[in-house]
Amino acid sequence: MKKKKVLLLGAAGQLGTDIVRFTKSENIEIIQSVRTDFDAEIDEPEDTLSKHKDCDYLINCIAYHKVDQCEDNSRKAYAVNADFMRKLALFTVKHNMTLVHFSTDYVFDGMKNRLHKEVDCTEPLNVYGNSKLNGEKLIKVYGRKYYIFRVSSLFGSKETEDPNINFVEKMIHAAKSGTKLKVIDNQIISPTHTKDVALVLKHFIERNYDHYGTYHCCNSGTCSWYQFVKKIFDISRLNTDLTPVSYDSFHTHAKRPQFCAMDNTKLSKIYKMKNWEEALEEYIELKGYKA
Repeated sequence: MKKKKVLLLGAAGQLGTDIVRFTKSENIEIIQSVRTDFDAEIDEPEDTLSKHKDCDYLINCIAYHKVDQCEDNSRKAYAVNADFMRKLALFTVKHNMTLVHFSTDYVFDGMKNRLHKEVDCTEPLNVYGNSKLNGEKLIKVYGRKYYIFRVSSLFGSKETEDPNINFVEKMIHAAKSGTKLKVIDNQIISPTHTKDVALVLKHFIERNYDHYGTYHCCNSGTCSWYQFVKKIFDISRLNTDLTPVSYDSFHTHAKRPQFCAMDNTKLSKIYKMKNWEEALEEYIELKGYKA
């Protein structure tokens, strides 16, 4: 089997870290690019990335994903999450590369109260979701060989001293600090381990899949944020003051969809995703939090 060369943008982030860790194999070489190598707000792909034009895949993990900040920084959100996708699509077409891009469950408004499929209408409620949807559309217009993987509520094993790097770490840190927690119990999600996303990529790349398009790349099953936190504490055997509250009791700058869980049936025909509870238990065990 010919070894595949993969250029990974945003390799130092939460998702990028696990892609390096779990996608790389004897058949897949990953060339890592971090912000000091390439800045999506400043650099042009053709000027900076052409030295890697012999790569088979370009995986983009760069995004401006601070949802509330996007409301006040829409120019940056559309530059990084949308127009940059046009540039990457043109670059990968020119050099005959396959583009892999990650989008979000926030492209949906969450009003249907059921699992969202890839073919469902998209109606983002905030600037972040709209900028990511525009990025998807630009890839479809200017790209040729591409995968758009919509992900949801990611948690990953990036080593950092910042407990806010992902929701699981934030909750465990809060519990160990004795913080009283109020968590939303009527916003439904599909929590997803970044390791499982990385293994999807490995599967697609090693098997030369050419079923291009959009996929919902999330762990199976659904839960509320409160149910998610309760499971985190159950697995870790942590006790804290945990209270379920309504979405309406939180006043965030950006509006969020209340039911943003996704249907991964299309992806599961190619690669079977774990249930979110199994994925969470594996993550907590990997991190050494399991009692």
